[in-house]
Amino acid sequence: MFVCRACLRRGAAALTENANVVERRLASPLRTTSAGHHGLAGRAFATATRTRTTTATTKPAPPTWQRAPQRAPRPVMPSAAAAEIDHNAPPENQARLRKLEWVVDKHLQYLKDPLLIGEHVKRALEKGNLDETLMLVRKASRNTNVVVSWNHLIDYQLHHQRLHAAVKLYNEMKKRAQVPDARTYTIIFRGCAESEHPRLAVSESLRIYNHMISNGPIKPNTIHLNAVLDVCARAGDVESLFTVAKTATERGIRSPDNQTYTIILNALRHQSTSSQESSLEEEVAKKNTADAIRRARAIWEEVVTRWQNGQVTVDEELVCAMGRVLTNGDREDSESVLALVEQTMNIPRFDKKASLPAPLAAAATQPQITSSSSSSSSSTTTTTQPQPAPVPFKTPPTRTPAKQEPNVLQPKPGRNTLSLILLALEKTKRSACGHHYWDHLTKTHGVAPDKDNYLRYLRLAHAGRASQRAADIVTAMPVAFVSNMTFRVAFSTCIADELNAHAFANACRVFDAMTTKLRYPDPLAMRLFLQSARGNFRHFQQQQHESDDAQKQHASTLALGAQIVAALDRMWSPFRILMGSFSYTDEKTVSPQQMWKLATQERQEALATAKRMIAAMDTVVVNNMAEPEVLKIFKTRRTILQKMVERYAVKDEDMVKDMPTKVFGKAAGYARPPGGRPRAAPGREFAV
Repeated sequence: MFVCRACLRRGAAALTENANVVERRLASPLRTTSAGHHGLAGRAFATATRTRTTTATTKPAPPTWQRAPQRAPRPVMPSAAAAEIDHNAPPENQARLRKLEWVVDKHLQYLKDPLLIGEHVKRALEKGNLDETLMLVRKASRNTNVVVSWNHLIDYQLHHQRLHAAVKLYNEMKKRAQVPDARTYTIIFRGCAESEHPRLAVSESLRIYNHMISNGPIKPNTIHLNAVLDVCARAGDVESLFTVAKTATERGIRSPDNQTYTIILNALRHQSTSSQESSLEEEVAKKNTADAIRRARAIWEEVVTRWQNGQVTVDEELVCAMGRVLTNGDREDSESVLALVEQTMNIPRFDKKASLPAPLAAAATQPQITSSSSSSSSSTTTTTQPQPAPVPFKTPPTRTPAKQEPNVLQPKPGRNTLSLILLALEKTKRSACGHHYWDHLTKTHGVAPDKDNYLRYLRLAHAGRASQRAADIVTAMPVAFVSNMTFRVAFSTCIADELNAHAFANACRVFDAMTTKLRYPDPLAMRLFLQSARGNFRHFQQQQHESDDAQKQHASTLALGAQIVAALDRMWSPFRILMGSFSYTDEKTVSPQQMWKLATQERQEALATAKRMIAAMDTVVVNNMAEPEVLKIFKTRRTILQKMVERYAVKDEDMVKDMPTKVFGKAAGYARPPGGRPRAAPGREFAV
């Protein structure tokens, strides 16, 4: 039918999509002569073109049917790129992906080692190049084991709170014949623990974990068990947590360790704390707390048994986790904390040492192995309560050689232990034992207290109304740990210790520490200091009642006045520094109005302190509670403070009004110093 080759080629191209293949198949010559078909030498066909005249030295032009087609070449994409690029995407996206494909091919041309690929993927993900790394890992997975690179991708998605995307990568990884390793599951479980969607994280974690146990290529180990427990604990799903805990084995790769028990105890503590803080009824909250403590006691019995058998190591974190569960209970549960630290860390009981008989007191300082029944019976004999000990705390076996080396099985106390003991003493109202435990841990065990330890110790002193102890704590605190709240608590302790004749002297020590360690004194703390001076009058009042002599009564009145005068005199210079700080601010402002607004709250607190000082001065002056020379000075200072308060009140009204903010330093009462910020006139009132 098709006599002419050109006609045959056109017909074949119309029937197939790829015309180049047909042309290559028809490229084999059937005739070697240049004559036309059927011996017609001069016949020209449809595909024939005009040939150039040749000379004797040039080769003759090839026949027309042997030449390549004269149309624009179509870019043929490699099969690898075709699998990664969506041809239905917009043209600009296809162009970007083609460029990205070229970059990936260049990287894979030199990256042959899976270790180098993993390092490159990690660096690229740190820069945020997710598309490039994803395409690179997919192409490298065809002939290389790049499980580490897949782990980096999954970790990146979980770090950016993309749980669904991470699970999809995990499934795609398995489809591409990349077998997940133990690190893959650890990354997934830990990422689920940090997810912002706890319910979804729990469901996905349990599904993957159960698959690992039933028919997974890798069986879960203790690290996977702890990671899944952490997911359930962070989500508050205690029942699922105990369901996962039941999958632990007595021995083997999935046996529980100290971190396992710590996670469970912390989850129970969170459950009891949330029950107390929720809107549940008081009885329901108490029942939930009691159930959590009961479960914690049962877990602790297992911990002690495994600890004695050498199957688990007890550290400070585990002991403090159990102790903080007990502090959520009643007074009896809080008392168990002291027994807990005694028999796990060998810290003596300073609250019962004097009341115990000599043999028992000597035995209490030595580690012993006791069963549950013997522990309960010994607790019953040493206390008046008929109930057994709340928790069968047991000490580890003594394995010390003849050199009497320290027992390495006992956990070493630290800051967490110190904070736990102070909290237990505060809840049991045994503040008198606080300094004994503090000195024992800081001097004997070498614990370096942090800011939280100092604040906890200060609150314990406040609970016991120990003003001298509070002054010692504030004086010993490093400058980096002090704050305004520190001195407020200390002054509140001095106010509460009103029956102590030396409470004001202790308050003066705290005030001197405040002026030394703070850049500017706290106005509220200054008011509390003045209140401690005016409120510590019980011993003066007692002197008046005991004596009928009018002269002695006047002497006691002068003594109280001298105390108030001493407080006011101490406050005068620091108060001037405080008011001067409002004239210059460390914040960058664009107008005097903005600078005034930034210091509104602190300025109001300072003015409230000035009013309290004025009231105290009036009390001294009106009742003649000081010498005439002192009264004269205080009258002058009282006038200065009164004018300052009035001037600031007027200034505040002026600043509230609408003023042009672009005019800098034009407001009333402001002056711009040369090369400095605008300065308020009310800051220059102190002359005495």
